[in-house]
Amino acid sequence: MPLVAVQPQAGTVKDASEYSVGSYIDSDKIRYRSVQGAGAQPQVIGGWELKFTDTMLGKVRGAHQWRDNSGNEYLAIGSHRKLMVERSENLWDITPAEPIALLPSNPVTVVNTEESATITTSSPHNLTVGSFVYLTGLTATGGVTVGGGTGTFATNPLTTTNGSTIVRITLSSHGLQTGDFVVISGVSGAQNGIPDSELNAQHSVYVSSTSEFLIEVTTSANASGDVGGGAINYVLFLQSEVLTVLNTTSFTIACGPASSSATGGGASGEIIIELPAGLESSTAQAGYGTGTYGMGVYGAGGEQLTSYDARIWLLENYGENLVAVPRGGSLYRWQLNRSQRCVVNPATDAPTQINYMTVTPEQFLVLGGCDTGSGFDGLLVIWASQAQGFATGDWTTSATNTSRSLRLGAGSNIVSIVPSSFVTVVFTDASMHQLRYLQDTVFIYSQDLVADVGIIAPRAFAKDSQTGGLVFLSSNWQFYKFQNQSLQAIPCSVRDFMRDEVVTGSQQAKICGVGISQFNEAWFFYPASGLECNKYIIFSIQENVFATGTFDRTFGITGENYPIMFSWSEGSNYAEAYLHEKGNSAQGDAFTAFVEASPVDLNVGGGEGEVMMDVSGIVPDFQSLSAGGDLTLVTKDKPNSTAVNNGPFTIGPSTERVDVRVQGRQLGWKFSRTGAPNTWRLGKMRFDINATAGRRE
Repeated sequence: MPLVAVQPQAGTVKDASEYSVGSYIDSDKIRYRSVQGAGAQPQVIGGWELKFTDTMLGKVRGAHQWRDNSGNEYLAIGSHRKLMVERSENLWDITPAEPIALLPSNPVTVVNTEESATITTSSPHNLTVGSFVYLTGLTATGGVTVGGGTGTFATNPLTTTNGSTIVRITLSSHGLQTGDFVVISGVSGAQNGIPDSELNAQHSVYVSSTSEFLIEVTTSANASGDVGGGAINYVLFLQSEVLTVLNTTSFTIACGPASSSATGGGASGEIIIELPAGLESSTAQAGYGTGTYGMGVYGAGGEQLTSYDARIWLLENYGENLVAVPRGGSLYRWQLNRSQRCVVNPATDAPTQINYMTVTPEQFLVLGGCDTGSGFDGLLVIWASQAQGFATGDWTTSATNTSRSLRLGAGSNIVSIVPSSFVTVVFTDASMHQLRYLQDTVFIYSQDLVADVGIIAPRAFAKDSQTGGLVFLSSNWQFYKFQNQSLQAIPCSVRDFMRDEVVTGSQQAKICGVGISQFNEAWFFYPASGLECNKYIIFSIQENVFATGTFDRTFGITGENYPIMFSWSEGSNYAEAYLHEKGNSAQGDAFTAFVEASPVDLNVGGGEGEVMMDVSGIVPDFQSLSAGGDLTLVTKDKPNSTAVNNGPFTIGPSTERVDVRVQGRQLGWKFSRTGAPNTWRLGKMRFDINATAGRRE
């Protein structure tokens, strides 16, 4: 009997009939890759491992990795509720927060047996549901005490390590959580080289145990040991999550059950209000806690609108410091001290409502879609004087600086700004433009690149690691490659499939692209028929083909050594950071990878599937198959006939042939393997086929 090779073309095709494509029709967690001159074949993607064990509150939609001038690595992570930074596997809270404010007298109200307290503020709070406040100095009300208190540390509570800026502080049963604030006073004189002024300050803490927490100072210790003496005082600000927003000056938080109904709390209460939480998903709702009330310019409220996008963080390093914009909000800066929160830009001439922010290789801080002196302009591009932007005057054009602005001539809103090779690309919802750098002076506006190609989401792009070009998804659901100032449409075999799965006009702002430099690929995560990204498309820039699959990942970045991607899971409020393409398992657990070939006519003896065929054997061809997998043969009589699954048949690393008894006019197949480790690369599958007497009617 003759052996017939069934060799599908590389790439997953979803936008054509199965019978017509002659390629693969479904896949998960595989890529198509050429190795040593051999044609592109499906192989399993790499595994993933936790980058650190701390978890992130909220859905992550922004991240940036960089190094400071001393070579220390940082990873900033923005979710719809928090902005955090990871260094040395510890995740610190750097979410912007307002200065300490006094509460009015008796700001706490409780109702008998209820487990919530109403807090009243002296001025509008701009909070949203899920935001955090930090309280101290409140007396018991109705048997309930909320917030922290004051006290004196035990003798020598400060532990320093020679050469480190981290100070470990001992306080038994402190009740703190990471991100809570401690105000320290009473330190007298330098402690192992650390000035007392750096210790006598307000600190946001990292909790290492129930009796210890960490703070960071600016000056490194010159010796190790326990220091501080015996008269150091503290004030603890403990966090509470906002449960409901009642009006502009009152909200509720959780507490223990009240023993009676009462109003109280005394006259010494203080509060720190954090940047209000953003939206987890895009919504058309309005009202307290859902709109720009607390969602626009930090601390300034805003005009009530009718639709809002999920919060997306725009994060870049500007020199060695972090610059951050919650999309639609203000510009913030963080200057590497992990105990200090991000601070809003103090420059009075800087925009305070920003659609997009980036930093160019020439160290220009560029903003797009901004407010001006006369209102918001969705097509305004403005940049600060080179390497500046945080002093008044840095954003005002003058003959003595390099700050400039321009207004785009097409589209309605700037969606994204991406530094690319030789140019900075500006995308609107319906057009594409470029900015150039000219002779150490200013950017100049070049020309509209394409008048009818925008970008579908702020992060719907991935950089080509080899050329510095871009792969992006346009606002009309077409993939494009931009390289050497040339735009090329990418023929896409999964375009309609992806578009039809996304809830049009609802959550598409969450679509996120990630460049995978090890394999020269562009990954795009998208929300398929739901609220969160749970599927992906891979475009192999080298092979010019697509693959599809499933992953619960809300965001990702290329990363320095490995791609870093952020998970979500149904019913959980927390995300985890994973290093992808590391190892061959899912954090030590098994995962499933499969590929399915389209049905083809069994043409032994000629014809177009006219003759019924018997398949009596399979001769598999795999490389690096770590253990046995399942091969299912799929037969059909005609293209629209019901498929018949035959098997599965086990294929192992040493399997030479599998005897089967399968009959049909068309043959497809699916190979799937679940395991840890999970490695395999498919070669050329051959089948032992012989014609029978049956012919197609």
